[in-house]
Amino acid sequence: MSSSDRKPYLSAGVIDQDLLDNCADNLENRLELVVEIQTPDGNIYASDRNKYVGGRFYEALLNFPVVNRTIGEWLAPDLQFSSITLELSNVDGRFNKYLPGGASFGNWVGKKVVVRLGIDEAELSYRTIFEGFVTDVGGFKRSVSSITIIARDKFDTINVNFPRVLLTKDGHPKIEEKNINKLLPVIYGTWKEELEPDPAAVPSYCTNGADPLVNFKEMIVEISISSPGVLTCNEHNLQNGDKIQLGTSGALPSPLAIESDYYVKNISGNLTFELSTSPGGSSINTSGGQSGIHKFIAAPTAAARNPKYTICENPLKELVSNEIYLKRNDLFYLVPSSEIENVGVDNRTFEVKQRTAVLWVEGEESVFVAFQWDSGDEFFVKCVGYDLGSSTDNIIMQAKHILENYGGVLSGDFDSSWNWYRDKSSPAESAISLFKSRVWLQEPQGALSYVLSMFEQVRIEAFIDLNLNLRLSSLHFDEFISNPTFTIKNWDIEKGSFQTSVDEKNNFNRAQAVYNFSPIRNENLRSSKIHKNQAAITQINKEISKKLVFPNLYQELVVSSQLIEILKLASSTIEIISCNMTWRALLKDISQFALLDVKIGSSEFELVPCQIREIGYDPQGLKLPIKLWSFQMAPFPGYDPGYAGTVGGFDATIIFE
Repeated sequence: MSSSDRKPYLSAGVIDQDLLDNCADNLENRLELVVEIQTPDGNIYASDRNKYVGGRFYEALLNFPVVNRTIGEWLAPDLQFSSITLELSNVDGRFNKYLPGGASFGNWVGKKVVVRLGIDEAELSYRTIFEGFVTDVGGFKRSVSSITIIARDKFDTINVNFPRVLLTKDGHPKIEEKNINKLLPVIYGTWKEELEPDPAAVPSYCTNGADPLVNFKEMIVEISISSPGVLTCNEHNLQNGDKIQLGTSGALPSPLAIESDYYVKNISGNLTFELSTSPGGSSINTSGGQSGIHKFIAAPTAAARNPKYTICENPLKELVSNEIYLKRNDLFYLVPSSEIENVGVDNRTFEVKQRTAVLWVEGEESVFVAFQWDSGDEFFVKCVGYDLGSSTDNIIMQAKHILENYGGVLSGDFDSSWNWYRDKSSPAESAISLFKSRVWLQEPQGALSYVLSMFEQVRIEAFIDLNLNLRLSSLHFDEFISNPTFTIKNWDIEKGSFQTSVDEKNNFNRAQAVYNFSPIRNENLRSSKIHKNQAAITQINKEISKKLVFPNLYQELVVSSQLIEILKLASSTIEIISCNMTWRALLKDISQFALLDVKIGSSEFELVPCQIREIGYDPQGLKLPIKLWSFQMAPFPGYDPGYAGTVGGFDATIIFE
């Protein structure tokens, strides 16, 4: 008689690997799922059977679907969310109140869905395997017999668009029309180096270009015949005390005269004002006739106001005020530091003096003249973005700050891997702490989508782990595990479910990088040499080329090293293995390694390291749909496949064209 406990789950209070191993041996485990669904007026507690867990009754209202968790596709442009679709029985109409026309109908978008897995009714054994929110598109629908809810994990809720601060008329009453509703960019990292061929690359935006004492342009005005005379000009943008002159195509009312200095007073609503002949003097009464179109312009002797500039929406760690450049007619002029003033306390705003005695910009006759502002002037700066302390240039901490500041992620949602990768200093090709990254982003992007695009550049991936934390893992060869403790055998796999295929999306043998994004040119400034794995090309007698973009990286050696490492992996013929495993693998997580030791038909894998890329939970038949990456043809430290035809992997030879 066997000495193994035939029903180990009956006394188990927690789920651990020993329990799963024993359950697998004995073919039964009593693992069950429950779900909590937030509604517009409360919660629904449901399962696929009636049961109590911890005093809470879960009613048999649904057949559980497969719950999928994924790390997404490597080097893929689209963000992939873990998701779940739940269909609740409504044959008896119990949920009619939540439907359109019902007493408790309300918005389902954003409502929480939590799925937990445990042993029968042992509450302490239950753990959350999915936590998400009803999606904003197609997240709730009904049929004559059920309601269906679609939820995605919290990656969806943090993928909010940024940047989001606009230049508005309310915030800047004297802003030019062309800058109204322009989105201010977000800036991270150092924008003081690697900017060639331009002396500076970060643009700034004028916020008072419609001020007559900034632009010195004529504006049409109507003049009343009254005591006092009232001048009307919608959005004249003058201030009391401004000195102006009048002009006309006909005749001005008496006693006003052209080319005479007048002082503005009694402004009302940026629409009307009066004039006096001296500062603070009496308002001028107008009389007689008038004709033609009248205009006003700032007097030539009026004290010019500075044009004001804003660089971005966020505070800057540094603004290099002695390296601000005027770009006019494709020429750059270094602004003398004496002509920059009123730099904001957060370094994101500054002013430029005009009409001073300092001559620093070319005039019409190619002689240096005093600067006078023009609407087409552009000012570019050198700066350093958000102050992240010693991690200001670190791509991991920049990404973390984006998720916290724009995605609303809490510090407790990040696991320790974030700090580990922040500080990683070896080997050289994976020393993230030594890589410099920077961000200038003006076009709205999802915070998480953008962060994942940053991580791709340094071979990092992010996912929500079994503890519902945001975790990082890498595709660094030095971190691959050659001898993982968990081994997958034939009996761990559902019969007929084992399928293999080559990862076509990430299989290429020749690549070039474009990098070092420049805001001033709206393109990446540099291209790397073309790298290739000639042995892989020869093996299949075909070049498979790819262009990879590294907009956040700008150090040539760093970009080249990342391209080489990506090409080593991509040219190693990665295989995707899809199968249904038993619940013995329940505690395995995305990105973890396992040894594949199976022989199924013509597919033979003898102690081959694999990485889990996707994992699901299917209560029907107690199965775990899993997607693995096989490294059967990809050597890495500690693992040598020993197969003929191995051309990629850690020790692959990458050459330049």
